[in-house]
Amino acid sequence: MDDRHIVVVDDDELNRAMLTIILQRAGYEVTATRDGNDALEKICQSGNDENTFDLLLTDMMMPGLSGMELIDRLKKMKWNIPVLAMTSYGHKDMIIELMRRGCSDFIEKPINEEDLLHRIQIVFEKTEKARIEENQNSIQLIEEKEQLNRKIEFYEHQSDKLKKQINSAVNAYQSLVHIQKDGYRVAAACYNQPLSALGGDYIDIQNTPTGCDVLVADVSGHDMGASYHAVLLNLYFKENCKTGNSGSSFFRLLNRKLLENCSNERMVTGLFLRLNLETMTGEAVSAGHPQFFAFKSATKLVSLPADLKGDVLGVFEDVSFNTYKFSLERGNRMFLYTDGLTDAYNVNMNNGKKEILGQHGLCRLIRKHGHLSIEDMVDRIRKEVNKYSGFVFKDDILLLGLEIP
Repeated sequence: MDDRHIVVVDDDELNRAMLTIILQRAGYEVTATRDGNDALEKICQSGNDENTFDLLLTDMMMPGLSGMELIDRLKKMKWNIPVLAMTSYGHKDMIIELMRRGCSDFIEKPINEEDLLHRIQIVFEKTEKARIEENQNSIQLIEEKEQLNRKIEFYEHQSDKLKKQINSAVNAYQSLVHIQKDGYRVAAACYNQPLSALGGDYIDIQNTPTGCDVLVADVSGHDMGASYHAVLLNLYFKENCKTGNSGSSFFRLLNRKLLENCSNERMVTGLFLRLNLETMTGEAVSAGHPQFFAFKSATKLVSLPADLKGDVLGVFEDVSFNTYKFSLERGNRMFLYTDGLTDAYNVNMNNGKKEILGQHGLCRLIRKHGHLSIEDMVDRIRKEVNKYSGFVFKDDILLLGLEIP
């Protein structure tokens, strides 16, 4: 008999009843609620009761307070309760958002009883393992504190050594994302403003026998783990330029490598661009990355397909990508960026509202300064974007401008 307590949230009465029967039959105590507000109230009340909840099993699409909003409210209120989310089949974007919010696991509807109980057991095992590790870490910290006075000189030495290692990692990362002013078969200008010394944005241009390959990527996080992925991107991208494999093949290989690296789970988005200056053609492949801009002239924007997005890397084993082929002309310009740029915003002092730059705002700036050289153009956009970032700069900012010679 399992004495753990599960709160079930589903606005569908039949689903709620079915889940209650399944869980009670498995030995769990169940509290069933009809919506997010009702669940939030019961969880908050349990704070004054010994019978606290051990798991939240919640639907996502509900009237009133949705499942995602319920998770956010609990997180904001510092309620540390494991969450198993029930999602509709094929909602990859929702699954990505759940992962970002630290959701324990998800299960797709319609619910299979055996699968549900198996996933619940996995969540409880993970929670128990985390609790044991936390206790072990606490014991270790106490032991280290007791020894601190005797080892202070040793720690100072180790601290100096660690600083050197971090500085080495910072220098290595910055060299990976540095774009030189010349030496490429296309004209290039870059605006790169990392949030911290070890950022999550990656950019590279590699000359090829027929032109050049370009990669812009965004790794979640701003730490040494993100920098490790930058090194991984660098190695695989350079090797791919040598072999000449397609952008889709490159992303599939990279996705497999990221999934193998399960000790450091991170999502990666990327945009691969191959420019052939002999045939004057280009190919673009996206892995969940923001759309790029292509201009035939200072103001004439090339229409790009809406289905170029593709799947993000490092999350799903089965990924798919579309290839967009287009023609090139001398003087064409392309602009690649990460979402830290379009998410930049300032606050209107008159009405207190956010003014987000967005894709439309970036496109407007590109048109506005299209008469300048590519280098001056990117620099002018940088100055205007700084008006948006200011004190609300929350992510790496990257913009790459390319011009066909």
